[in-house]
Amino acid sequence: PAQSAARARRRPAAGSEHVKHRRTRSGCYTCRNRRVKCDETHPVCDRCRKGNRECVYPEPSSGAKVSRSRTKSANSPDSGSSAEEAEGEGKSSLPPILDDDETGNEASSQQQDSRRTSHTAREQSDTPSLTHEKSPSPSTESSNSVIHQHSRPIASRTSSKQALRTSAVGRTWAELPSDVRFYLDFFRNNVSHHHYALKFDGADFMRTTFLDIAVHNDPLLYAVTGFAAYHHTLTKPDGRIQDFLKYYNKSVSLLRESLARNQRRTPATLLTILQLATFEEYLGDWVNLIGHQKAAYQIITELYTPETIMQNETLRRIITWYVRFDLFGGLLSGYETVLSRDWFVACNQYYVQQTRDRPRDLCSKFEERLSLCRLFATDVSVLFSRRAKGVMDDETFNSECEALERRFESWHEELDPALIDPSKRIMDFTGAPPPDPDDIVDPYKPNVMYGGDLFPMNITFIDYWAIFIMFKLQLAMAQRTMPDPELVKISYDICQMFEAVEKHPESPTGIVIEAQASLGIATLFLPKDQRHIMWCRRKFAKVEQLGYIYPETFRSRMSVTWNEDVSRWWLPDDEGYPGIIQAIRSFIEDRTIIPTEQ
Repeated sequence: PAQSAARARRRPAAGSEHVKHRRTRSGCYTCRNRRVKCDETHPVCDRCRKGNRECVYPEPSSGAKVSRSRTKSANSPDSGSSAEEAEGEGKSSLPPILDDDETGNEASSQQQDSRRTSHTAREQSDTPSLTHEKSPSPSTESSNSVIHQHSRPIASRTSSKQALRTSAVGRTWAELPSDVRFYLDFFRNNVSHHHYALKFDGADFMRTTFLDIAVHNDPLLYAVTGFAAYHHTLTKPDGRIQDFLKYYNKSVSLLRESLARNQRRTPATLLTILQLATFEEYLGDWVNLIGHQKAAYQIITELYTPETIMQNETLRRIITWYVRFDLFGGLLSGYETVLSRDWFVACNQYYVQQTRDRPRDLCSKFEERLSLCRLFATDVSVLFSRRAKGVMDDETFNSECEALERRFESWHEELDPALIDPSKRIMDFTGAPPPDPDDIVDPYKPNVMYGGDLFPMNITFIDYWAIFIMFKLQLAMAQRTMPDPELVKISYDICQMFEAVEKHPESPTGIVIEAQASLGIATLFLPKDQRHIMWCRRKFAKVEQLGYIYPETFRSRMSVTWNEDVSRWWLPDDEGYPGIIQAIRSFIEDRTIIPTEQ
């Protein structure tokens, strides 16, 4: 009866003409991505509720009430999803995704009912690079190249200004400046969550919702555009720094203006700061990166709790993204994570519950294992930091170490059989480059890596091994003993997996960047003979050729470790040293030596 009533509601009245539903700009992102009409019920629309899907709405414009924003959006001209707008550009569009054809992969979650107003002064939540009167990067001129498939687009200053005058909340993809659309298309086709070292993105957030939010938020829009332009520049033999810095500059300027006006902080604000932090990481500028991290921490802890941050996929991606910076900084510096342990516990508990609610869902299983790795990393950071501060006695320290080691062992023992299905192991590397006689591992050995829907396990294992190595290394240093010989074998396992995912022809884009941090840890335990050193140098050169520039401190440390000067470049005689990477390095060095004008 209920279904009959629903059909009756959808059926036009007798004698009436069919009226085409007008698409509005105020529907949820999920319905937009699925190319279906949204009834705009808040906090969860009817389609998302019935399909048990994530339901995320665009952020209301700053200073405007939500109800007023929705009314204005509902009265806007027709607009479609990104796919529909691409169709207007001459590209084909996928058909709508019907409710009956899908199963709910994610429990619907309600938007946070209310957000706490920020009472903290702006200076406390701004990064150093955002409080200057000028951008940390010099302004640059736009490109004059002609657009073609792989060329730089012409930046339209008129259209850019016009787009900025238009309310970003109601803007469509088609209304963006042509150069911005070019780079967002490049992002969607060539950049993945692996470029952000986010390990797993089962909802394809980075290529869908993330871009949708960016289209409706100018600071984030230009941060993402700049990151895409950066990667595009690396593909051009005549690539120039100004081709991407102008977008970075605009993002920083717009974000600073927003913070100066004390506008309401939103998920889009956090995504902008995290995107800028990732940009700084690629440039090897960890000073500015840490500044962005502090700003993100301030806003996260003002707006959310460990439980509310897990309410929807956007917030879950935000906390995962932030935590990566927090953990990496903690493990390298020997300090505790800035975020307290209860955030990591809440994240793990959320995914544990997801695996119970959906026992056959691989996505939940991946997330649960990865969240437990993050909890391990936090406990390692806290344990050794407190030991170094002298606030933990020997008995407690030894007891905690033993307990943590047992948890590491349990992680492996408790792996769900579905995550290590032998039938998903890769046996064939057809299409991969021929074996390299100088390799220190055999990347083509059968059963080394997983393929298909279990590919994320390759990165999961690399992550787990690297955290375990850091635990055992710090334990040996604290006890003033030699590291466990087992770490050498694990280091070889990391190197083998790194090269396997690097060379497999079906590996996703960005996978080398994803795995590079674990590789850096593994190299500490490899033999220091010329063959192993050169293998490592080639791998680090490969990473930088892809645009991920290591900090000068890392190159200096490796120079000492190997007794080889790699402070300028990883390979002798500047072999394989791209001109654009040289220019970027020089720019970063100048920016570090000569502080930005206050």
